[in-house]
Amino acid sequence: MVAEVPLPVFLFLRLTLAAVALDLCALRFIKSLNKRTLLHGAILGSFLYLAYLFQMWGIQYTSASHAGFITGLFVLFVPILGYLFFRFKPTRNVLIGIILAVFGLLMLTGANPLHWNKGDSLVLVCAVAVAFHVVFMGKFAPQSDVYLLTAVQLSTVSLLTIFALPFSEFSWPTITAHNVFILIYLALFGTVYTFLMQTSMQRFTTTARAALIFAMEPVFAALFAYLIGGEILGLRGWIGGTLIVAGMMSAEVRWRVIWTWIKAGKEYK
Repeated sequence: MVAEVPLPVFLFLRLTLAAVALDLCALRFIKSLNKRTLLHGAILGSFLYLAYLFQMWGIQYTSASHAGFITGLFVLFVPILGYLFFRFKPTRNVLIGIILAVFGLLMLTGANPLHWNKGDSLVLVCAVAVAFHVVFMGKFAPQSDVYLLTAVQLSTVSLLTIFALPFSEFSWPTITAHNVFILIYLALFGTVYTFLMQTSMQRFTTTARAALIFAMEPVFAALFAYLIGGEILGLRGWIGGTLIVAGMMSAEVRWRVIWTWIKAGKEYK
């Protein structure tokens, strides 16, 4: 289906269906809707739209590997923006994890950061927009109802996608059972469920840790491509994926506690 229609049209259909579905579910909480939730949802939706727009725009001028690596750099921007805007201070373990994840992304995607072009710069804007989205989600999520905040966010993105339609070739997809299934799946599971979970769970973790968890996305993509699609993942890819996983684990491990246990064990002997 994606190959049949221009990407702006596909995003419009997917995000509009997702917004309508979630808006209907959020109606039961409508009495809790206030100006703060509307403002926060509009801000988050704007960042999300910019991420979609610049990635879609930039990938036309660069390779998929470069786009994947540069988009993943949001994991590096999140702690910087979090500290600048809200004084979120990442722990040493999280910073180590972020460094490991960045090197892991570089190896997994096979990108060459020494060769930079127009598309790379556009995708970099996407990475910054994603980082802003994660940081502001960490700030806004605890202050609003999960359903309402996510519904306003997706509705904002849906409305903004309309502005991109006049700048692209316009054609509707062929209506088949397969295309309808893909659209519904991506709208409900790939969009509504995904952002509901992000809004809900980011209330209970830091923005930097959330970014590290999101950095696992290319790892799962490569793994499923290997298991289901039959794609070959070379040694460099496996090392990259391992580094990303190690980075996420590094953020969660309490090294001081482990070191205390080790010292206590040596003293006991």
